[in-house]
Amino acid sequence: MSASQLHRNTADRLARADAARDAFQYETLEFRGRLEILDREGRVARFIRRQRIRFLEDNVTAFHDRIWGTGILCAYYAADGMRMLQPIRTLKGYVLPLALPRPFHKGEVFEVRTERRIVGAFVGAGGYWESAMAVPTDVLDIEVVTPVGLRCRSVELDVPRRSGLSAGARPRALALKVSQPALDVPYRLSWSWN
Repeated sequence: MSASQLHRNTADRLARADAARDAFQYETLEFRGRLEILDREGRVARFIRRQRIRFLEDNVTAFHDRIWGTGILCAYYAADGMRMLQPIRTLKGYVLPLALPRPFHKGEVFEVRTERRIVGAFVGAGGYWESAMAVPTDVLDIEVVTPVGLRCRSVELDVPRRSGLSAGARPRALALKVSQPALDVPYRLSWSWN
């Protein structure tokens, strides 16, 4: 299948049901994300992801990175060993299809590593970060790091009440860890700093 056919097929599937589980051919074993706000004004941030996935079908050739938010979402984007295909606009943001380094088969495990720069999303004395998992996930682990010299003043969690959730704050970092997060439900960390 050519890249353009893959893109059309993916776009058709996503258009039929933006968050449908059958649009994905893998599950997430572990998602670790780290948002680093790089300057005191909140103009530039970096999001680094490490996501271990297990394939549920044979001959899977693409991974779908869902992104949304404010500002310039991908001022820079890199995916280790994968090539970005044509982005797909959705109701909530974008899906960035990534061509996997080879076709994967049912039961195989692969680690997705991506990094992106976000510009203009965290300007001001506070901000928030949302993560939602569109496929069954064993562990969701998010860390937010504030700029040097700024300390977290207040922290709020907007998450479903459930077991298997832990959160913590240090002077410059917030952390959220969820076992088996609810599907398609945003887990939101909000903060203000001084």
